[in-house]
Amino acid sequence: MKPAREMFELHPLEIIYLTALIGETSFPGLDIDLKGESERNLRSLMDTQMRSLEVKGYLEVDFVGLAKVNEVLHRGIAIASSCKSYFCQLMHTNQQTCKVFYFVQDEVWFELEHQPESNTYKLQEIYALHELMYQVIERIPLVWELSDKDKLQKAINKEVDLETWVGKSLQAGAFITSLAEIQCITEEAQVIRELNLMIHEDQMWLLRGVEEDASQTTQSLSTVVNELCNWLQEV
Repeated sequence: MKPAREMFELHPLEIIYLTALIGETSFPGLDIDLKGESERNLRSLMDTQMRSLEVKGYLEVDFVGLAKVNEVLHRGIAIASSCKSYFCQLMHTNQQTCKVFYFVQDEVWFELEHQPESNTYKLQEIYALHELMYQVIERIPLVWELSDKDKLQKAINKEVDLETWVGKSLQAGAFITSLAEIQCITEEAQVIRELNLMIHEDQMWLLRGVEEDASQTTQSLSTVVNELCNWLQEV
């Protein structure tokens, strides 16, 4: 059973407001350009976010106009906006792509999950590395019992180009999850390592790179789980 915790549902501009409120200038994973806005419009926009957060109970404004943010929310925004690197998990289907960000500082973890339907984000604290592993793996529809391996593997090997094969599989209903560690110590974020897993027709493939023939080898449940856990522990 998961431990009880606070969950915060935030609009992108609310996250930008909270980031500015604690003195930071950017938030990983959010690409919102407000440079073209006038100072008057920006002030009005930020006032709207403050009132929205106050209605939600995420912050309180005292009689002199100072905003006090919920302690857990403040810590999550501070960790995310000041981190040197973070994890991003993308879940691809033919219909949509979902994304989750994982931030850590001094062994304190937070996850930020995007809700595509409402374009909002859910922020919550993760209490340990083993729970991070659980959260990542739970979002993947792992195959417990593999189907006819030889038959499917023979069909895959006929496709020389891995990128084309993955694209066709995605169109045919495959699920692909991508894990990436992203470094953000400069203005441009950079992927420093990545692991991809594709699931299709009761088979699982670890996709490490276009150039590697081994990328197209089907994997067992235990191998996939071990690979994911080992990858996440390389923090």
